Parts: sequence; structure tokens; C-alpha cells
Amino acid sequence: MLQSTLRYSLLRPSLFRSTKIARPFNARVITARTPFSGTNRLSTTHPLISYQRTAMRTIVSATSTPLPTIVSEFTPEERSFELRNGIVLRARHWKTGDSQARARDCRRFIAFHGFLDNASSFDFLAPLLLKQLGPEPVEIVALDLAGHGLSSHRTSEDYALWRYAEDADQVVEQLGWQRHAIIGHSMGGAISTIYAGLYESRVTLCVLLDNFGPLTRDVEDQPQHLLEHIKEKRDLITKRLPFHPNIESACRARSQGGAYGIQPEFARVLMARGLKPAERIMEDGSVAQGWTWTTDRLLTIRSAQSLTEAYSEAFMSRICCPVLAVLAEGGLLGLTEVQNERVKWIHKAKVSVEGVPGNHSVHMENAPLIAEKVCRWILTQDVGEVARL
Repeated sequence: MLQSTLRYSLLRPSLFRSTKIARPFNARVITARTPFSGTNRLSTTHPLISYQRTAMRTIVSATSTPLPTIVSEFTPEERSFELRNGIVLRARHWKTGDSQARARDCRRFIAFHGFLDNASSFDFLAPLLLKQLGPEPVEIVALDLAGHGLSSHRTSEDYALWRYAEDADQVVEQLGWQRHAIIGHSMGGAISTIYAGLYESRVTLCVLLDNFGPLTRDVEDQPQHLLEHIKEKRDLITKRLPFHPNIESACRARSQGGAYGIQPEFARVLMARGLKPAERIMEDGSVAQGWTWTTDRLLTIRSAQSLTEAYSEAFMSRICCPVLAVLAEGGLLGLTEVQNERVKWIHKAKVSVEGVPGNHSVHMENAPLIAEKVCRWILTQDVGEVARL
């Protein structure tokens, strides 16, 4: 959750609202995360694949309204990537064309989801991109970022944005991609700008969804911010796990996140990777069955450090590839402010900024609109250097 001390001049003032989260009497997780071995392709009989399918069936049967329509002709493959620090990232890999077909560098995408979301954030958009950019081969690898979804939690590192970029670098190495495009929503967009600034000769296209770079904080605010982080981290030890008696309860909680909220019927798509079974011990000693989030609890407190405007500009000024930012009218950023303040940071590449009706998660709630905007822009980049990639 955003803190009121956060300095980010592009954020809408209405975002700074507190959200109360109900806590249970007690809760404990009753499922264990299954470790992976060296392979990064999961067989259809893998226990975690079975768990995910069972979870989705449970979610569908436990909700009163049908899930929104997802283009079903493109079924993603479940992938896992074991990193050098022992972290295992899960991912959804969409691919068109023959299994041996090679997508061009500007038709291969790493997709970064937003804060506390997971790879299923792209379940609506990715198939539409494949369909509209076809018939040539297209690939999209949507990651469960570390600490999110079904990926491992960090044990000896923090969740600084640059660490996600380092993780993605290892994923790209395992995929064998020399160059590729990126697409990121919200926090995933911030990661995209850092990644594109770090590996400027590698990234062919950069698509930002309701984001235009990292959130920042003034340097003079950092000491107090770090003190509050230390306190929140200490207090986290005694805090009870979030608990939801049913799927609908979790969907409602996810939909009530203020500007970060999402309509419940779309939130359900995130639940198969975002929830795991849990028990709650009631005051009378009885045990209730329910659900808790798969997300690392360390993500629910403020980070140890925040980036400054100068730090963010330094990375974004290195970006060399074409950039598209699609900003929701009801989202986090003001279109005029972005154009006036941050577009000029990217002076080595052409930047396009488009506003669309909708809220922060418009890429899920109105995927056809976003797909049309993104694909039309991508196709206009098929000239000169990018066309040969």
C-alpha cells in the first residue's frame, strides 16, 4: 500500500486513502511449496500443475458469476526458472506458430505484472496480442515475480526493483534470447524502465501499462522511511496471516484496494496463483478452513529504500528502444503530468503516450481495447531497424 509520505508528483491525489484490512484471530498455512529440480518446463503431471488446475476449478465452482472470457485458442505452458540464488520463478509461456518456429526479437516479450499480482494478470491480454500480431510467431513469457504467485520468496535479499531486473536477466539467459521486447503493468512497468535502462542494447520495444517509471521519494525523507521499515518488519513477526473463509471473500478484498482495486470477476483470475489453503483457529478452539495469499508478507510493508527522481531519470535516460505508455484515465498517473515531466527523460528513443478510459487494471478489465492500442503501435514500429529484429 502506498504511504502518505511517498513523493511521486505524477500520482493522483485521490490515491492516498487508507484501507483497513480485517485480521483473523489466528491463521496458519497448511500447504507447503514444492521445490523444483533443474528443468524449467513442468510436465502436465507435475503436482503444482495439478494443484493449479484444482485451484482454478475450485475458484470457478465457488463463485456465483462466470469468469470473463479468455481467448482459448492459445494455451500457455507452465514454466519454471531456477536462478543462481536458489529462487525459482514460475511463469506462463504463450507461443504461436510451429514449435520450431523462431519469433523475431520484436515479437518476443517478457511480461512483468504489478505489485501483489501474478502472471495471470496477462491471461486476457496475452492471447489477444498473439492473435492480432500473428500469423507470424509471437512469444510472451509472463513471470510470477519473486515473492508473488507461485514463485519462491526471497530469503536473504530484499525486493528492490533492480533485483527483479536481475532475475529477468537470468530468465532471458535460460530462454536463450539475445534480444527481446518487454511489457509491464504498474510496478512491472517500473521494472521495465529499469531493465530497459540497464540492458539498453537488448530491449527492442517497451510497453508500459498505467506506469511511467518508478515511484520516488525525496532523499531527505529516506532516514525516517527506513526507520518505519525497520519497525514494520519487526511488528510483522507478531501479525496474524490474512485469512479468507472462501474465494469470494478474497476476491472482494482484492477489489477493494482503492485505485489498485480490480473488479471481483477479474480478480478471480488471479486467485489460482494468488491463494493457498489455510486454517484459522477460532476463539473457541475450533478450526476453520479457508485461504490466505501466496504473496510474501514482506511485500506488505514498505521497502527499506525508495528511489529518487534523479536515480530514476538516470536509468530512463539510457533507454534506446521505442516506448509506448498506455495510461488509464482512472489509473495512477495523470496523462498531462507524464507528458510534461517524464517523457523528456527518454531522449534517445521515440515515446508514445496514449490515454484510455478505465481504471488501473484496464489491461484485464478491457483487454481488447489495450490489445488494439498496443498491437497497432507495435505494427507501426515495423520499419527500419526494428523491422529487421
